[in-house]
Amino acid sequence: MSDLTDTPKHKTFLGHPIGLYVLFFTEMWERFSYYGMRALLMLYMVNYFKWTQSDASSVYKWYTTLVYVTPILGGFMADRYLGNTWAVIIGAVLMAIGHFLMAFEANYIFYAALIFLIIGNGFFKPNMSTQVGRLYPPNDRRRDGAYTIFYMGINLGAFLSPLACGWLQENTVGEYHSGFALAGIGMVVGLITYLIGLPLIKEIPSVEVQDLKHGDSLNQPISEKNAEQLPSVIGEFSNYAVKSILFGAIFLLCVACWKGYSKPISAAPALISAVSLLVVYWIASQVKNAMRDRMLTIVALGFFAIFFWAAFEQAGNALNLWADKTTNRYLFKPMPEESKYPPVIDVVLANEGDVNPVVNQDKPSFFGLFKLKDKKNEGGFGFDPVPTAWFQSINALAIFIMAPLFAWLWLRMDLSIPIKMTLGIFSMALSFVVMIGAAYFENVPLSTDFKGNQLPSSITIGKEGELLLKDADSKEVYPIQGGRLTYDSTKKQFTIRGVFADVERDRVARSSAPPELALALEDISEELNKQNTNNPIPIELKLPASVVGFDIRYAGLPESIVKFSTANNSLLISKTLADKDIKALLLAGANPDFRNSMDNLFLGSSKFKVSSAWLFWSYIFATIGELCLSPVGLSMANKLAPAKFATMIMGLWLLVSAFGNFAAGALGETYGTIPPVEYFTYTTAALAGAGLVLFAISRKLTSMMHGVK
Repeated sequence: MSDLTDTPKHKTFLGHPIGLYVLFFTEMWERFSYYGMRALLMLYMVNYFKWTQSDASSVYKWYTTLVYVTPILGGFMADRYLGNTWAVIIGAVLMAIGHFLMAFEANYIFYAALIFLIIGNGFFKPNMSTQVGRLYPPNDRRRDGAYTIFYMGINLGAFLSPLACGWLQENTVGEYHSGFALAGIGMVVGLITYLIGLPLIKEIPSVEVQDLKHGDSLNQPISEKNAEQLPSVIGEFSNYAVKSILFGAIFLLCVACWKGYSKPISAAPALISAVSLLVVYWIASQVKNAMRDRMLTIVALGFFAIFFWAAFEQAGNALNLWADKTTNRYLFKPMPEESKYPPVIDVVLANEGDVNPVVNQDKPSFFGLFKLKDKKNEGGFGFDPVPTAWFQSINALAIFIMAPLFAWLWLRMDLSIPIKMTLGIFSMALSFVVMIGAAYFENVPLSTDFKGNQLPSSITIGKEGELLLKDADSKEVYPIQGGRLTYDSTKKQFTIRGVFADVERDRVARSSAPPELALALEDISEELNKQNTNNPIPIELKLPASVVGFDIRYAGLPESIVKFSTANNSLLISKTLADKDIKALLLAGANPDFRNSMDNLFLGSSKFKVSSAWLFWSYIFATIGELCLSPVGLSMANKLAPAKFATMIMGLWLLVSAFGNFAAGALGETYGTIPPVEYFTYTTAALAGAGLVLFAISRKLTSMMHGVK
C-alpha cells in the first residue's frame, strides 16, 4: 500500500502535506550552504587572513547577528508587498551570489560577500518557517511534528556541509575558497528545488480554521478572535509591561545616540535593540487581553533563549578554534610531534643571490579550486587528522538521530513549553561543564630558556610575571595566552600553560620585528598600489640595519610577490602587499632568539592537546539542549503569534538568535584574553542562573499562553 494519499485539496505523504518535503529539501540545501561557510569562516579569518582572534570574532559577531536581524525586514516585505514565495526566491539568489563571492580572496570581495549573504538570509529565513506553519490549521497537532521534520532537514544540511566543505579545504588547492564555492553550489541546488516544487506547496486558507471559543475537552487553545475578548491572566500588569517595552526602547535610543557621538559603529547594538523593542511594542499595542498575554510570553521566552544561543553559537567561534588549535584530531593513530617552524623546504637559488622558498605561484581559476593537492608525502587523502570543520557536524548528526525520539517524547510527556526550554538551557550548561574539564586537563605548564639579551619593546611584564603585548594597530595592551605566558627575568625563562597555538606564536613572534620594517613595507605597498596596473614596476627595499637574521622561509610568499636577495640583504617587491603578506614578512624579520623561544613553546606544548572526546560530549549536551529549545521555540512563536503579524513575529523570534549571536561574538572576543577554565566557567554560571529564573516563572508563563502547548 502506498503512503501517498490524495485528498480533494492537498496531497499528503506519511501524514504530512507533500509541500512540507519540498520545504524540507529547500531548507536543507540552504543550510548546507550556510553551515559549510560558517564552519570555515573563523578559521579563514584567523589562519588565512592572519587576523587576531578578537578581530575575527568581531566580524563573526556582526555577520551572525545581522543574518538574524534582517529577517525582520524580510518578514515585513513579505507580509506587505512580496509574499512568502518571492521573498524566498530573492533571498536564495542573493545568498548564492554571496557564497560564490567568498571563493575569491580580496578583502573588499570578502566584505561584499558577507553583505549579500546577510541581506539574502533576511528575505529567505522567516518566510521558509512561516510557509511550514501555513501548511496546517493553527490547532493541528501535526504542527510540532512538522517543525521537527523541518528541523531535521536543517540539520541534515548542517551535517553534510562541514564534511564536504571541510574536506575540500584540507585537500584541494583552493583550500578555503573551494569550500566556499561548494557552499554556493548548494544554495543554487536549493533554489532549483524550491522552484520545481512550488506547485506542491499548498497553504491552508484562514477560513478553514475552526473557531474555538474556550477550547474543547482536549484543552485546545482558544481562537485568536476570542482571545481578544478573554481577560488577561496578569491583569493590569499587561499594560505596564507594554509601556515598559516602550520606555526600554527610548532608553536604548538614548544610549545609541550617546555612544554613536564618539564612535558610530558602537551605537549599532543599542540601536538594533531599540528598533526591535519598538516593533514589539507596536505589535503588542495592536492586540489586547489574552492575545497580548501570548505576545508578552513570546518576549519573555525570547529573552531567556538569548542565554542559550549565546552559549550555543560558541560552536562556530571559540569552540571551533578549540577544535583547530587545542584538540588532538588524530583518531586512529598517535598524534605526531609538530615540525619545527619554518619547515625544512627546498629553496631556489636565483641570479644575484635571490632566495625564495618554492611556493605555488599560480592562483587557480574557479574550477581549478577543486584540484586535489599533491599529498604523497603526507600519507594521501586519509581522515587522520580529521578536518577541523568536521567537528561542526557532530551537533547536526546528533539532532538528525535524536529528533524523532524527541518528537515521540513531546507527544507522550505533558511538559509545558517553558519547562522544555528550561531543560534546554540546563543541558547547554552541562555542555560547558564538559569544556571546563577539558580546559583543566589542557592547562599544563612548560618552560623554555630565552637566549636573547632583552624582551622586544612591544612586550611588557605584568605584576605576576605575565607577558603583555601592545597591539601595533589599536595600541591596546592585553595578556598573551590569557595571562598564561609568563617570564622569569632572573632565570631568563618563559613558561606557558596549555597549548600555544601556531597563530598566537606567529603574532607574538612578529611583534619583535623592528617597527621601521613594518613602516617600510606599508609605504612600498602603497606606492605599488598607486601605480594602478596589473603589472606594477617592482620596488626594492633595503632591509633596515635593525633587522637581524631575516629568514624568508617564514614568509612563505611566492616569487611573484617578493624576492629576497642575500647578497644585497634586500627585498624586491612586485605586487601590492595584503595585510597577511606584511604580517608574513614581519615574522621573517622577527628577532631570531625571541622567535626561536616562541617556537620551542609551540613545539613542546602541542603534546598538551586534549582528546576530541571532550568536544564530542560537549556537542552532545548542546544538541539535547537545542532539541528542547529551538524547534519548540519556533512552533511556539508560530502558534502564539497574531495571524496578521505571523511572518514579522517569526522574524522577531529569529532576532532572538541575533542577540544570542551578538553575545556569543562578544564572548568570543574575550576568548584568549582570559584562561579557558575561567571562560567556560563564567558561561556555565550564566546559563545556570538563567535556567533557574525561567523555571521559577514557568507556571505563570504557561497560563499566559491560554491553552497553547
